[in-house]
Amino acid sequence: MPRTAVHYDMEVRLLTHRPLDTYSENGFAYSGDALTAAEVALLSAATDTEFGRDSPARTVEKDGETVRAVHGCHLVNDLFARVVRHPKLLGPAVEVLGGPVYVHQFKINAKRAVHGDVWPWHQDYIFWNRRDGMREPRAVNVAVLLDAATPVNGPLLVVPGSHRVGTLDLRERDAGLGWRSNLAADLDYRIDGPLLAELARGREIVQVTGHSGAVVLFDPQLVHASGANMSPHDRRMILVTYNRTDNLPDAVASPRPEFLAGTDYRPLEPWQGDLDN
Repeated sequence: MPRTAVHYDMEVRLLTHRPLDTYSENGFAYSGDALTAAEVALLSAATDTEFGRDSPARTVEKDGETVRAVHGCHLVNDLFARVVRHPKLLGPAVEVLGGPVYVHQFKINAKRAVHGDVWPWHQDYIFWNRRDGMREPRAVNVAVLLDAATPVNGPLLVVPGSHRVGTLDLRERDAGLGWRSNLAADLDYRIDGPLLAELARGREIVQVTGHSGAVVLFDPQLVHASGANMSPHDRRMILVTYNRTDNLPDAVASPRPEFLAGTDYRPLEPWQGDLDN
């Protein structure tokens, strides 16, 4: 059975007290600095707008209707363009990576009530390396919980310490969908049961729970997944992938769309002021 990670409500400020040690050891950490309720309300309203925008960047569940995720919102929405520069996201990313960064990928995972489907076990970096040409895993995912993540609404599941095994040598699942297969429940490069059992041997699978506004960082090689949301409550989460500016991707034969693999490599500067101005 998965156990629940140290809950954010217990005010354990992992990045305030030994940030690099904690992150390096476990492959994930709570930042200790949450977004305010007003900021979450702004982002939630903007999320509803993006969920209603019909575009290739929006993915739906197998029912063909329920929004699963939306990518690249920072390219079309000024609020999300500001939030990627929010000091509570950008600051910890620079701290962990030790240098200037840009946004490689931005997405909002919907995980809608009752209808939100699973994300299979996987590592993120293998996609960025093989599909986008990212040379090294000198990147970090920074997540913002727009809704409380609880044990029953499909929270992020992680295998602590699994990032230290490096990038797994996995064969691509040929679903014939191109880059779209990276966004569906039938995920390319997913980790099967026997390999998961091997990776989890001696480790506990952890549920990453927390209240709305909590900020969580995790390593691109961390083995992670999430189950279906069987609760009556949404579990929406913003995920910003920051990459170091000295780790720019090499050219690939078939580049993914800009909303999946960003090419604006200018170093980000912190946003000065409130999100709504």
